Order: sequence, then structure tokens, then C-alpha cells
Amino acid sequence: MAFRDNVQRLSPRDQTQITGKVTCKTGWTNGIVKDLSSQGVCFQLLFDIGVRSGQEVTIESEQLGHLTGIVRWCRGDMIGVKLNLSSNTAAQISSYYKFFRDVEMRWPA
Repeated sequence: MAFRDNVQRLSPRDQTQITGKVTCKTGWTNGIVKDLSSQGVCFQLLFDIGVRSGQEVTIESEQLGHLTGIVRWCRGDMIGVKLNLSSNTAAQISSYYKFFRDVEMRWPA
């Protein structure tokens, strides 16, 4: 059984294709939010910017707005970001689900 099968998630994740930009102290790049939860995101980087676990990053997108968090893991061109939880973050994610998610679900991928 794979390790991923044993991982208990704090909150459910939803697959997304949200385009955005990630910025850290070593640079910035565009990319895609591959999945989203109320606790964090998985972001696929377009270019390697030298981001490392423990670094603070910001993620900006039209659908999600401005989010901040800490990189928890890096695997190739993917990073896992634990979001800084605040009422503002919760409102932005809630807004995404209310206004954008239904639109994405209506259109074929």
C-alpha cells in the first residue's frame, strides 16, 4: 500500500486548474493550483525558482486573490503550501467555491 493511501487529510481537497503566480524570496513564476483545500494548495511551478521547504510564499490568482503560506514539501515542479489561516483566507477560498468552482465544473476540461 502506498504512503499516500495512509495519509489522513485535515480537510478535503478539490482538483483545480487555477492559473496563478507564486512568489518567494528567490523569485517568482507562473503556474497552476492543482488542488485546493481550506488548509493548503498544491502548486505546479512553470519554472524552477529555487523554492524550498519552510519558505514563505505568496500565491496570486484572479479566482483566489492573494494568499500567503509556508512551503511544506517540494517534489520536482510541484510544491505543497500550508496556507496562513485567517478570516481573509477563509473568505477568499469560500468566494472561489461560490463564484468560480461551479463555472469550472460546467465546462469540459
